[in-house]
Amino acid sequence: MRRTVVSLALVVLAPTAAHAQEAAVPAKPTPQISPAVGVHYGSPMRLSAAGGLIFDMSRHRNDGVIMALEVGQQGNEVSAGYIRMLGSFGSAYSLRAALLRTAGEPWNATGNTTYAGVEASWLIVFGVGARVGYLRRTSRSNGLDPHDNLATVSVGIGI
Repeated sequence: MRRTVVSLALVVLAPTAAHAQEAAVPAKPTPQISPAVGVHYGSPMRLSAAGGLIFDMSRHRNDGVIMALEVGQQGNEVSAGYIRMLGSFGSAYSLRAALLRTAGEPWNATGNTTYAGVEASWLIVFGVGARVGYLRRTSRSNGLDPHDNLATVSVGIGI
Protein backbone atom coordinates (compact mmCIF):
# COMPACT_ATOMS: atom_id res chain seq x y z
CA MET A 1 0.00 0.00 0.00
CA ARG A 2 2.81 2.35 0.90
CA ARG A 3 4.50 1.78 -2.51
CA THR A 4 1.28 2.56 -4.31
CA VAL A 5 0.83 5.86 -2.46
CA VAL A 6 4.45 6.91 -3.12
CA SER A 7 4.21 5.94 -6.79
CA LEU A 8 0.92 7.82 -7.18
CA ALA A 9 2.41 10.90 -5.48
CA LEU A 10 5.41 10.84 -7.86
CA VAL A 11 3.16 10.61 -10.90
CA VAL A 12 1.02 13.52 -9.69
CA LEU A 13 3.90 15.79 -8.61
CA ALA A 14 6.34 15.09 -11.47
CA PRO A 15 4.64 17.42 -14.02
CA THR A 16 4.69 20.34 -11.55
CA ALA A 17 8.42 19.88 -10.99
CA ALA A 18 9.04 19.84 -14.74
CA HIS A 19 6.90 22.96 -15.17
CA ALA A 20 8.91 24.74 -12.50
CA GLN A 21 12.10 24.03 -14.42
CA GLU A 22 10.63 25.39 -17.66
CA ALA A 23 9.44 28.59 -16.00
CA ALA A 24 12.94 29.57 -14.91
CA VAL A 25 14.31 32.66 -16.69
CA PRO A 26 17.20 31.64 -18.96
CA ALA A 27 20.50 33.38 -18.31
CA LYS A 28 21.63 35.93 -20.88
CA PRO A 29 24.55 34.65 -22.91
CA THR A 30 27.74 36.62 -22.37
CA PRO A 31 29.33 38.29 -25.41
CA GLN A 32 31.88 36.21 -27.23
CA ILE A 33 35.27 37.99 -27.27
CA SER A 34 37.69 37.36 -30.14
CA PRO A 35 41.14 38.79 -30.88
CA ALA A 36 41.63 40.89 -34.00
CA VAL A 37 44.95 41.65 -35.71
CA GLY A 38 46.00 43.35 -38.92
CA VAL A 39 48.84 44.81 -40.99
CA HIS A 40 48.18 47.87 -43.18
CA TYR A 41 50.03 50.00 -45.70
CA GLY A 42 48.82 53.44 -46.70
CA SER A 43 48.29 57.08 -45.88
CA PRO A 44 49.14 58.68 -43.48
CA MET A 45 50.94 56.13 -41.24
CA ARG A 46 52.70 54.15 -43.99
CA LEU A 47 53.28 50.64 -42.59
CA SER A 48 51.32 49.81 -39.42
CA ALA A 49 50.25 46.89 -37.23
CA ALA A 50 46.88 46.72 -35.45
CA GLY A 51 45.57 44.67 -32.57
CA GLY A 52 42.24 44.68 -30.83
CA LEU A 53 39.17 42.85 -29.62
CA ILE A 54 35.82 42.01 -31.19
CA PHE A 55 32.87 41.70 -28.82
CA ASP A 56 30.29 39.55 -30.66
CA MET A 57 26.97 40.66 -29.14
CA SER A 58 24.75 38.32 -31.16
CA ARG A 59 26.07 34.86 -31.96
CA HIS A 60 23.42 34.37 -34.64
CA ARG A 61 24.19 37.50 -36.67
CA ASN A 62 28.00 37.70 -36.28
CA ASP A 63 28.05 41.40 -35.53
CA GLY A 64 29.35 43.38 -32.63
CA VAL A 65 31.72 46.01 -31.33
CA ILE A 66 35.36 46.32 -32.34
CA MET A 67 38.06 48.16 -30.41
CA ALA A 68 41.54 48.48 -31.91
CA LEU A 69 44.94 50.06 -31.35
CA GLU A 70 47.22 50.60 -34.35
CA VAL A 71 50.91 51.46 -34.21
CA GLY A 72 52.55 52.73 -37.40
CA GLN A 73 55.81 54.13 -38.71
CA GLN A 74 54.45 57.69 -38.72
CA GLY A 75 51.65 57.66 -36.15
CA ASN A 76 49.33 55.79 -33.82
CA GLU A 77 45.55 55.29 -33.94
CA VAL A 78 42.82 54.21 -31.54
CA SER A 79 39.43 53.23 -32.96
CA ALA A 80 36.12 51.74 -31.87
CA GLY A 81 32.92 50.94 -33.76
CA TYR A 82 30.65 48.37 -35.37
CA ILE A 83 31.79 45.24 -37.23
CA ARG A 84 29.77 42.71 -39.20
CA MET A 85 31.21 39.36 -40.29
CA LEU A 86 29.83 38.24 -43.67
CA GLY A 87 30.80 34.59 -43.90
CA SER A 88 33.31 31.92 -43.14
CA PHE A 89 35.99 33.16 -45.55
CA GLY A 90 37.17 36.16 -43.50
CA SER A 91 34.82 38.69 -45.11
CA ALA A 92 33.62 41.62 -43.03
CA TYR A 93 32.96 45.34 -42.96
CA SER A 94 33.31 47.85 -40.15
CA LEU A 95 32.52 51.48 -39.41
CA ARG A 96 34.62 53.04 -36.65
CA ALA A 97 35.31 56.31 -34.90
CA ALA A 98 39.05 56.98 -34.99
CA LEU A 99 41.58 59.14 -33.16
CA LEU A 100 44.94 59.46 -34.93
CA ARG A 101 48.17 61.07 -33.70
CA THR A 102 50.78 61.55 -36.41
CA ALA A 103 54.54 61.63 -35.89
CA GLY A 104 57.55 62.64 -37.94
CA GLU A 105 56.71 62.84 -41.65
CA PRO A 106 53.35 61.14 -42.41
CA TRP A 107 51.95 61.03 -45.92
CA ASN A 108 49.38 63.77 -46.73
CA ALA A 109 49.26 64.98 -43.11
CA THR A 110 51.11 67.16 -40.67
CA GLY A 111 53.53 65.59 -38.23
CA ASN A 112 52.84 65.68 -34.48
CA THR A 113 49.15 66.49 -35.01
CA THR A 114 45.96 64.88 -33.69
CA TYR A 115 43.06 64.04 -36.00
CA ALA A 116 39.58 62.63 -35.21
CA GLY A 117 36.96 61.22 -37.57
CA VAL A 118 35.46 58.06 -39.06
CA GLU A 119 36.87 55.13 -41.01
CA ALA A 120 35.22 52.34 -42.96
CA SER A 121 36.89 49.07 -43.86
CA TRP A 122 35.88 46.19 -46.07
CA LEU A 123 37.62 42.81 -45.86
CA ILE A 124 36.86 41.05 -49.12
CA VAL A 125 38.14 37.51 -48.57
CA PHE A 126 40.60 35.85 -46.16
CA GLY A 127 40.95 39.16 -44.29
CA VAL A 128 42.42 41.03 -47.28
CA GLY A 129 40.81 44.39 -47.90
CA ALA A 130 40.94 48.17 -47.82
CA ARG A 131 40.12 51.02 -45.48
CA VAL A 132 39.16 54.64 -46.14
CA GLY A 133 38.45 57.44 -43.73
CA TYR A 134 37.85 61.12 -43.20
CA LEU A 135 39.49 62.82 -40.21
CA ARG A 136 39.63 66.43 -39.09
CA ARG A 137 42.41 68.17 -37.16
CA THR A 138 41.69 68.53 -33.44
CA SER A 139 45.03 69.95 -32.32
CA ARG A 140 46.11 73.58 -32.71
CA SER A 141 47.29 74.79 -36.13
CA ASN A 142 49.91 77.42 -36.94
CA GLY A 143 47.66 78.76 -39.72
CA LEU A 144 50.11 77.93 -42.52
CA ASP A 145 49.40 74.20 -42.70
CA PRO A 146 46.94 73.04 -45.41
CA HIS A 147 46.20 69.68 -43.71
CA ASP A 148 43.12 70.53 -41.63
CA ASN A 149 41.21 67.64 -43.24
CA LEU A 150 42.71 64.24 -43.81
CA ALA A 151 41.65 61.39 -46.07
CA THR A 152 43.06 58.03 -44.99
CA VAL A 153 43.51 55.20 -47.47
CA SER A 154 45.17 51.84 -46.80
CA VAL A 155 45.24 48.24 -47.93
CA GLY A 156 46.05 45.34 -45.70
CA ILE A 157 45.32 42.02 -44.09
CA GLY A 158 43.07 41.93 -41.02
CA ILE A 159 41.20 44.60 -39.11
